[in-house]
Amino acid sequence: MSDPADIEQLNTLNTAFIEACRLGSWPGLRKLLSDWFRYVDGTTGQMWDMAEYIADLEAHPDPTLRIDQVIIHMAGDTAGVTARTSNRSGTHNRYLDVYAREPSGWRCVQACVWPTQA
Repeated sequence: MSDPADIEQLNTLNTAFIEACRLGSWPGLRKLLSDWFRYVDGTTGQMWDMAEYIADLEAHPDPTLRIDQVIIHMAGDTAGVTARTSNRSGTHNRYLDVYAREPSGWRCVQACVWPTQA
C-alpha cells in the first residue's frame, strides 16, 4: 500500500515540474531531477543528453500548459507519475515521469512525452 505522504510529495514534485516547464526554468527543474536523469522523446524514441534537454526546456516555455488525468503509481522506492497535457495551441500529449527514492528524497530519473489525440 502506498504511503499517503509519498503520494502527496510526488504530487507536489509533479506540480513543480509542470511549473518549471511553463516557465522554461532550468533552475526550477534541476532540483527535481536525479543526477541519473534521462529524457526519451516519445515521438522519435531518441534519448536526449542533458544539454539537449536543458536547451529545449529553455527555448520552449509554455505558460499555457495544463494537465489533467494525473495518476501516481508507486512500487516500493520507485513511482510513475503520468498525466495528459494540453495548451492553448491545441496540442495534447501524455507524459510518464519515473521517480526513485534517493537519500535526498524523491527525484525524477526518467521522463518521456508523446503526442496524443485530444
